[in-house]
Amino acid sequence: MDQPHGAAKRIIFDSDTTMGLADCDVDDGLAILFAMGCIATGAPVSIEGICASYGNNTLEAVYANTLEIADAFGLNAPILKGAADKEHPDSEAARFIVDAAHANPGELSLAVTGSTTNLKGALAIDPDVLSLYREVVLMGGITRTLVFNGTIMDELNLSCDAQATEMIFDAGRRGAAIVVATANNCLPASFERTDFLARIDSGTEGGGTVRNLCASWFDTMKRWYGLDEFCCWDVLVPAYILMPALFEDCPFDVVLDPRLLSAGFLEPAFPGAPAARINAPRIADAQRFCEETYRLWEAAIATIDG
Repeated sequence: MDQPHGAAKRIIFDSDTTMGLADCDVDDGLAILFAMGCIATGAPVSIEGICASYGNNTLEAVYANTLEIADAFGLNAPILKGAADKEHPDSEAARFIVDAAHANPGELSLAVTGSTTNLKGALAIDPDVLSLYREVVLMGGITRTLVFNGTIMDELNLSCDAQATEMIFDAGRRGAAIVVATANNCLPASFERTDFLARIDSGTEGGGTVRNLCASWFDTMKRWYGLDEFCCWDVLVPAYILMPALFEDCPFDVVLDPRLLSAGFLEPAFPGAPAARINAPRIADAQRFCEETYRLWEAAIATIDG
């Protein structure tokens, strides 16, 4: 396990978890399962809470699904309801993000795998709260047109609330460590149907649970994109926090322009443009990344069975 400085990693997820819902992505749930796998291997890792965000579905659907997934996984962590839309950022999730940071300055990592409005609510309470986190790692954004098997895809996370995303990036100018797993850099994290279902379902109850929650997503990917595989976008977020050696850091200055961010586009800064420094890490070795991910999913499933 790659643990910088040997320090414990304590994660708060901010996720739009929809694992098992019809035509909704499974990657948030698999990101949580990845972190659970790290815990199962004995790494000094803990999940301090999960904040529900809108994105893959409505807030109510996401919140209900998050409760169900936590129960199915045997995960005992606080589940907080976030903002229902970008116009109403105040929420119990936003307050939890602030309170946890002030209670544990410099000790927590924030894993953001859905829309960014919950962080806007937190920043409205304390404009410097993100500087109290060890790192804020987001999945989303594009650096060029996102093409999946010949189909141009929309960016679906950072663009949900461009104002919130701009506020998060701007926090980087005041000391926050902002990391972005861009949709382009996530593409190598692809999992093929036959291999995935065979590796996940080893005949145990936990394996069957995860298999059943994920199986229909392959049908959706086949119908939408003609592929028997899916890209597990969100798993890059906990993977970067917990196993940074799987990545190559790629810091750059991004232009702070809500018009660009409303499309999720991360334009490299040029002289005179308002900008903030972010890190957009790339997967160093896709095969190694996928094998490590399978290993940790399998470890987590064994704990579900236990």
